[in-house]
Amino acid sequence: MTDPAKTSNRSSGANPSRRQLLTRGASIVITVVLLADLIGRVNWAEFDQMLGRIAFSNWVGALMAYLALNLFRALRFRILLDKRDSPWRILIPITLYHNFLVRALPFKLGELSYIVLLRSRLNYSMEEGLSSLFGARVLELLIIVMVFASSIPASAEQLAAQRDELTLAIAVTFAISVVGLYFGGSVIRAFQRRAQPILTVAEGRRPGLAAGLNNRLSHLGDEMDRIRQPRLFLTALFTTCFTYTSSFLTNYILLRALGVDVQLPVFIAIISLGMFASAFPFTISGFGVVEAAWLFGLTQFAGMPEADSTAAGFILHGFQILAAALYGLLGYLLIHVSAPLPAKRATSKKSDISIY
Repeated sequence: MTDPAKTSNRSSGANPSRRQLLTRGASIVITVVLLADLIGRVNWAEFDQMLGRIAFSNWVGALMAYLALNLFRALRFRILLDKRDSPWRILIPITLYHNFLVRALPFKLGELSYIVLLRSRLNYSMEEGLSSLFGARVLELLIIVMVFASSIPASAEQLAAQRDELTLAIAVTFAISVVGLYFGGSVIRAFQRRAQPILTVAEGRRPGLAAGLNNRLSHLGDEMDRIRQPRLFLTALFTTCFTYTSSFLTNYILLRALGVDVQLPVFIAIISLGMFASAFPFTISGFGVVEAAWLFGLTQFAGMPEADSTAAGFILHGFQILAAALYGLLGYLLIHVSAPLPAKRATSKKSDISIY
């Protein structure tokens, strides 16, 4: 006779997988539809001419800016990990390889590589990797959104009359977001307390689930508490401004080479849209969504023809994938020629920027 409890466990375990498959299937369909539409908008007879506008020096400059982006990301990871024994010879290659996998694998599955590589090459815990990755991603998204929002009043004439109100709203939103991230550990514990009734119900269906989640959330909250050091947090936030600047320069160099000539606030709005689309998780390596964001930004803010805007989106996105692959291959090789950090050195040490 079939045990109802086991049947319930199997069905409850199958539902998340079914939902996940449906979500990913829908993402694939949306990506294919977007790409088909965007490809049809490009004037491929002029595509080679657009590529020809980009001089060799522009490609090199964009590659150097993209390298700087990854170096600043490695620096930010080191700050958020709060370990002065994190060797650059391993951390920089991990960052390069991780960046490539994030862009190459669908649905941002490449993010897991950072946590796995920290564990296997530096002997850092999963919670340390997760908290530093989460902090880095939230800081990056925060800067992108705030800079984009700040550029809109200056780049959109129809919003000029509400400039003061928009500036105040942006400042308040930025302050709330920064405070929320700074007290991330407390926020996670508050969420944990609020979620207890739901976890209790889930525990009855899947024994051990609530205990496992509570344990993970507690560890993550403790790791997020490490960020609650004024100098560490401000240093990571300041470093994120340089990651944004490097990413901005990468796209700015290529857009200027393609003939886009607008004021700086307009460039900021256009490029920030492209950056935000790149961070969207439910896509196949960003295809379709990223190009659509460039299409919207270039047509709406720069007045660029639709065919040229779409082609520019493919060029910019294609360059970033190729650059990520080039540096990712370098990172992969350096990871495998560098000796892992010995386990005895993997003890947590406070960095020089700690106030404790």
